[in-house]
Amino acid sequence: MSIQDTEQVIMNITMDMAEDPEGVYNDVMELIREEAIEKEIEYDGYYRIKWEEEAENVMTFDKDYFENKDRRDLYIFKSALDDKEIFHLLHYIWNLAKGEDLNENILHREIYTLQEKGVKF
Repeated sequence: MSIQDTEQVIMNITMDMAEDPEGVYNDVMELIREEAIEKEIEYDGYYRIKWEEEAENVMTFDKDYFENKDRRDLYIFKSALDDKEIFHLLHYIWNLAKGEDLNENILHREIYTLQEKGVKF
């Protein structure tokens, strides 16, 4: 899917923001993660390399490894620092869901918070 297609899907999904803000936020974050994966953004082998290892060696990673929301968010936040298109997508949903204008300082704060919780790839 192109970045423009992803933007359009996100805009369509966010129309339901008032009805289910947490669900919409999670759906959009999953789309952003997929976009980062498609761009082959990697951190310590997360996402594609470890996913391929899991496909070849079932049970290498537990189900939670790839579905962990904190790890997903860390991946997206770091990707947003490295990729302008990912930042743009995240900026849109962050402003709607969190009510603050996303910038690099906020990304660093969120990354630090997750790392302090012990989240890693």
